[in-house]
Amino acid sequence: MLDAFSHGHRVLTLSQIARRSGLPKSTVHRLLLMLMRVRAVEQVPGGYTVGLRMFSVGSMSAEVALRELALPRLENLRRMTRQTVHLAVLRDEESVYLEKLPSLVSPHTPALVGGRLPAPRTGVGKVLLAFGDGRSRMDSALAVCLESVRRDGFATDREEATPGLACVAVPIFVGNRAVAAVSVAFAAKEGDGQVFLNPLRETAVAISRMAAVVPSLTS
Repeated sequence: MLDAFSHGHRVLTLSQIARRSGLPKSTVHRLLLMLMRVRAVEQVPGGYTVGLRMFSVGSMSAEVALRELALPRLENLRRMTRQTVHLAVLRDEESVYLEKLPSLVSPHTPALVGGRLPAPRTGVGKVLLAFGDGRSRMDSALAVCLESVRRDGFATDREEATPGLACVAVPIFVGNRAVAAVSVAFAAKEGDGQVFLNPLRETAVAISRMAAVVPSLTS
């Protein structure tokens, strides 16, 4: 039911929640009362919204710890490249964005902090699929693409997520496990992004070293 809320739909009525979640109104009403008791959902003018309690709980996650330690390195990467920088993890074959540092010279990107995009259409997603556990469903074209990513150590996205936008991405490892990926987004007309690879790799290695000593990220 909580998935009914999104960046574009922060306040929803009971009917909207029922429609977007596919649950009966009576069930939604009962669940809303339960969630309101623990402050996971709050009633506001116009309907309901996700409560501050969810922010408090979410702040304890390993992903938030990763974002916090990575942020200074991501800011430095944006200064060096002057492009938009993303940090993402993989969940259910989707790229989930932990951070986005926009640049005025880069095209708009569809990524939102906390938002999701199909992993095969993003540079960060391809990297994480390539260096993941290998259980994701894929067609032959994607399998060939991911084999190339494993060989080269990076992934690209050329106007797959949105027209006019390209990305190049590399994995962040903790041990032998790719826990996240970092990317630089730039105008597709500006080239193949190879110029960003060294700064990206240096950033990923630095974040990997810091993450290696955080218990929640190594378990």
